[in-house]
Amino acid sequence: MTTLQDLMKEIKNLTPIPAVANQLLTVVDDPDSSMEDIANIVQYDPIITASVLKTCNSAFFGLKHPAESVKDAVNMLGIDQVVELVLLKSGAKILSGKHEGYGLAGGDMWKYSVSSAIVAKQVAVKLSLKNKNTIFTAALVKDIGKILLEKYVARSSGKIRTLVENKNLSFGEAEKKY
Repeated sequence: MTTLQDLMKEIKNLTPIPAVANQLLTVVDDPDSSMEDIANIVQYDPIITASVLKTCNSAFFGLKHPAESVKDAVNMLGIDQVVELVLLKSGAKILSGKHEGYGLAGGDMWKYSVSSAIVAKQVAVKLSLKNKNTIFTAALVKDIGKILLEKYVARSSGKIRTLVENKNLSFGEAEKKY
């Protein structure tokens, strides 16, 4: 059986959120920050820059004049869209793998996390909550612990499934018991 201390040690093995995401969230939380401050952070990450420009210049936005710089794209998209793009891009690599212990194929956890984040933000908007970006982020990473637990669950999946079938427990209940 795995101890809590063993699991806590595994946290060190998690891939950290990219610096650009941390910097962006710090700037967005500062009421004195500007769109230029946001663009200055985004422009130093080539993958995020390409994603922001691609999104801004997509057919969805139907711009007459495409954005030619990150500054233009950030101004056109707005803070919320830029934050979402950066967070989605940042979390993609971490959450995209297979999670067979949980019965998830490659990309399933990522799709679920993104769906949860989008729905959570829509609810926050509907309720006129001020911390929409925090709610989006929390929903996006709410299942990050499954990445830590994956190898233990995969190793014990037979025993967990036996508890589910024989004791009529949910997967989560059986996982906790084991």
